[in-house]
Amino acid sequence: MKNPLTYCNPIPFPDYPRGRTSIRKTPGAWGFRHSQVRDFRETADPSVIFHDNTWYLYPSCGMAYVSKDFVTWQHHRIEPFDCGYAPTVVQFRDTFLLTACGAPIYQAPSPLGPFVSLGPVRLPSGEVLKGFNDPMLFVDDDGRLYAYWGLGEPGIFAAELCADDPTRLITEPLKVFRYNPEHTWERYGSWNEDAGKSFVEGAWMIKVDATYFLTYAAPGTEWRTYGMGVYTAASPLGPFTYQQRNPILQKQHGLVQGPGHGCIVRGPNATLWAFYTCTVCYEHLFERRIGFDPAGLDENGNLFVRDASEIPQLAPGLKPDPHNGNDVGWLPLSWNKDIRATSLSAGRDPLYANDGCTHTFWQPAADDPAPALIINLNGAFDIHAFRVLWRDIGLDYDNGVLPGPYKFAVSVSSDGESWQCVVDATENRVDLLIDYRAIDATPGSFVKLEIFSTPRGITPAVIDFTAFGVFRHNQ
Repeated sequence: MKNPLTYCNPIPFPDYPRGRTSIRKTPGAWGFRHSQVRDFRETADPSVIFHDNTWYLYPSCGMAYVSKDFVTWQHHRIEPFDCGYAPTVVQFRDTFLLTACGAPIYQAPSPLGPFVSLGPVRLPSGEVLKGFNDPMLFVDDDGRLYAYWGLGEPGIFAAELCADDPTRLITEPLKVFRYNPEHTWERYGSWNEDAGKSFVEGAWMIKVDATYFLTYAAPGTEWRTYGMGVYTAASPLGPFTYQQRNPILQKQHGLVQGPGHGCIVRGPNATLWAFYTCTVCYEHLFERRIGFDPAGLDENGNLFVRDASEIPQLAPGLKPDPHNGNDVGWLPLSWNKDIRATSLSAGRDPLYANDGCTHTFWQPAADDPAPALIINLNGAFDIHAFRVLWRDIGLDYDNGVLPGPYKFAVSVSSDGESWQCVVDATENRVDLLIDYRAIDATPGSFVKLEIFSTPRGITPAVIDFTAFGVFRHNQ
């Protein structure tokens, strides 16, 4: 029986772009964790549209990603490629509008451009609007255009834009809400311990039936407590009321945690989907990835997302169910199981490749000619999929050490001696920092990852090597 179409968070986009703050290389700025600034890659703050049965995803740092099936994504480099953090795109009349933090309004005839600048956003007086950060553009059912923005202490603002000149506000900026320390999850820190501040940011508007849902993120993109909340209103400019069920998405453990700044969009068959930023924050607090999961309304009309998943999920159209989950039924088989490697570098033990943590990784010895990992699953299973998270050790854009394809193979064995290759990526030509691959169900008790080559100058390192499957009842 052929496997259903699945995806797995964090999403394996090709050609992960360079982190914007590593380009600046300013030690101590923007919360660098190390005195020596190192290059890293990031995507975050996704803005998504579902247009003509195609998904278009616009993240920070490099646009855009396109998918027909929600599983295989292609990178289409558009201009502007990186117009600022937190881009937002909306279809307006017969065009598409694009903007980002501090960016002008761009306009294009199609989702992939070509985009041309219409100019900066201006107040009704004609003055340039200052502090236009984490913006979102929203078109109501009556065709009227609105903007929502805000980052940090000032709060979240809203205004209506001129339909004939989308760069001009026709209402004065209205502060619709700000950080509220009574909302414990909004408080700053890994334990929400600092009630004195928060980064309330990432506003996103969606209308469902007659209710306007204005989502936002807090308390900061670097924290595992990062999540999404929502206010509701009967009109696009409010007044807004804090929803009874909040936060609508939060997760503080596992490989996918801190699901914040994102969007809620409609997909096929009238489904709702939440796209979000998730944390890595090893090299820098802005080192992040992207995930997505079904959203929905509960029996009281509250918007919610069941969880930020990190195991294989059914693709849209198959069983999108925010109440009971979209899991395909394949569980991680390899976490914290017996693992060995052909070699290791000091402090980079193989156990770090299956401990479910993004801050640890296995790194083979520098003179290992054929690095490999073997995991004993300690049982008999039907294996359905694999995920590999790579770390770019030695990445140095300025000196020509660039990202690229990893060439590898994954094999399965019942006895640890005879092996069957189930993923042959020895000729891989796609740059996938995250690699998820479903296979035909294969019985096995051992799995092996062999690394054949890495991008020139990059030292091989594995953050996570996971096998997914189900227990074999009839051995």
